[in-house]
Amino acid sequence: MNLTIELIPPTWLFIAYFLLLPVLYLIYSTFPVSWFKKNYNIFFAMGLFLMVMWYMKAGIHAGMVYHFLGATLLTLMFGWQLAIIGIMIQVLILVIMGVLEWQVFAVNVFLMGVIPVIITSFILYLVECIKNNHFIIYFFAGAFINAAVTVAVSVYLTSMFMVVGDAYSYDYITYEYTPYIFLMIYPEAFLTGLVMIIMIVNFPQWVRTFDDKKYPYGRKD
Repeated sequence: MNLTIELIPPTWLFIAYFLLLPVLYLIYSTFPVSWFKKNYNIFFAMGLFLMVMWYMKAGIHAGMVYHFLGATLLTLMFGWQLAIIGIMIQVLILVIMGVLEWQVFAVNVFLMGVIPVIITSFILYLVECIKNNHFIIYFFAGAFINAAVTVAVSVYLTSMFMVVGDAYSYDYITYEYTPYIFLMIYPEAFLTGLVMIIMIVNFPQWVRTFDDKKYPYGRKD
């Protein structure tokens, strides 16, 4: 899912940076300052964990890289603002280490951060609309299924992005890349669900989207 500069039309690179500006403004204007001050150590620890998972990857050709995404996990743990920032940090590390060119920073942030976070937030919103909610619903629908759907849709949209950008043909992408989406769904969902169940059971106060008034389990400080 790491797109390099030869896969993206030059005009799209500028458009991505332009579109990233309002996203950054929204993050700035809604940033959870008080929550972050109390839990910044957890945020950076999770960022380190995510960095290790991103380096456990497999690839076929340029842009066709499979790795743990982690956008759903970050969104559930810290909210959409910090989730996008967390992905931005991961992409920035790849740029600094020379894995990605700086020109493709914004595009990769959108494809691996902004879009997956939007999908995760929408599914979580649907889960929160369920009446007589329960912790099990939050775990299976809000975390496990959420992660599976998010990574599947995100990878498919990334593949179509490469098709529209004329990096690969539609036939080639659908034969060489998209069929392997199903191999990414379960690991993403399992790892996200595992981390979330550990956190909710032991440290519910660290999970920003878990509300014990909405789900009958856990305690918030």
